[in-house]
Amino acid sequence: MLQKAGVVKISDKKKEEFELLEDFFSDYYKIFDEDLFPVNSHLECSESPDFIIKFDNEKIGIEITEAIKEEMMKSLDLEIEIYKIVQKYINEEDIKIVIGLFFSDKLYSDISKINKSKFIKAFTEEFKKYILARRKKEYSSFNEFCRSNKDFLICKYLVGEPIAELYNVKPALIKGSIFTIESSYKKKLKGTIDKKVRKLPFYQERVDKIYLLIKTSSHPPNDLDFLNVHIPHIKEILNSYTKGENNFDKIFLYYHSDNKPQIIKSD
Repeated sequence: MLQKAGVVKISDKKKEEFELLEDFFSDYYKIFDEDLFPVNSHLECSESPDFIIKFDNEKIGIEITEAIKEEMMKSLDLEIEIYKIVQKYINEEDIKIVIGLFFSDKLYSDISKINKSKFIKAFTEEFKKYILARRKKEYSSFNEFCRSNKDFLICKYLVGEPIAELYNVKPALIKGSIFTIESSYKKKLKGTIDKKVRKLPFYQERVDKIYLLIKTSSHPPNDLDFLNVHIPHIKEILNSYTKGENNFDKIFLYYHSDNKPQIIKSD
């Protein structure tokens, strides 16, 4: 069991970091059926890095950071509900087209101001009007439709042409923003690690090895299912920052959940 030592009074932020670290060690054991550090390890609160683990004359630093915000997951949650409604609509109406919904970053930035139920109702109704208008050949493109309906939410929050092509096949919906968010997540993940890489010389002065623990959001309660398919790609990013001299020794991407915690770790 790791022991906290050497600190009489710690800040609220440090307490939160310590609780996160305790959850991480516990979840690590549950997932990999092993302890990350030997049982005789000794934990000290620190700064740059946040914690230092001591055992067998070795010091390993752990720096904690966050790669994803609650707002990003809330916007994804909202988009998924919209996908389901639109999918049901094109199936019921037997609309033989491929539809791709690509949401702009504006949805992510505005999510705290959005009333979810009202937004979903208005957005899906507007989208149905757009599909109907296109079927009646009233407009030739999404841009043309939006020039006449500038105040529509779909014109404010969608990027590109939603209708990909006409097909004489089973109706299909491309969940465009799943890929957009996954791509955005990779970008944010790299940016988060890049910021910490710049501080490596400070960490390395104090410890023999340095580990980076990256917390990811716990919202919505779907255990980040959208990441499951892309774990190999996420792991490749982590590995790219653990090769060579001026890099971390290990990186962990951590999602805490009472039901299904997830840890993606570098090799």
